[in-house]
Amino acid sequence: MKYCILFFIAAIAISSCNQNDRSHGKMTKAKMDSLRNDLLNTDIDFSALSEEKGRNAAFIEYAADDATLLRPNSMPVTGKDSIIHLLAAHPDSLRKLTWIPISSDVARSGEIGFTYGTYSLQIQGKPHEEGTYCTVWHKDKNKKWKFILDTGNDGLHPLQRTDDIAEETKMTKK
Repeated sequence: MKYCILFFIAAIAISSCNQNDRSHGKMTKAKMDSLRNDLLNTDIDFSALSEEKGRNAAFIEYAADDATLLRPNSMPVTGKDSIIHLLAAHPDSLRKLTWIPISSDVARSGEIGFTYGTYSLQIQGKPHEEGTYCTVWHKDKNKKWKFILDTGNDGLHPLQRTDDIAEETKMTKK
């Protein structure tokens, strides 16, 4: 009888642990969705700042201290001070850079994530350029998203839309 009571108590304890795990799983999905949304909105705000105050101000505002930029035909530019120096050499008064994130994802820790999408660059006197980008983010000590890696890829056909790209991706996976 003594063993039956111990078995019964153990069964209840295990059962309650499993229920907590299930409810924790539901919370985790909701939390993950919230984190993804937060990161996506951060990227949207980043683009809005670029449109409002210029690319340079936006990149300086959202760069982590140890951020890296990967640009065509260039070695990686690492560190916020190096990024500021690079941007100062390319004033943005005649250029307009905006982007639209397509998707985001965040690690279960909630401390690192990425966004990707399409960008549009207009430099006065030059042909309009469109391309794709990917930005890797982490939360700083104040729990704000800052980018740690940013890269872009030009050459997106101006008439090709995001949903066309998604459809092509589905077709190539078949």
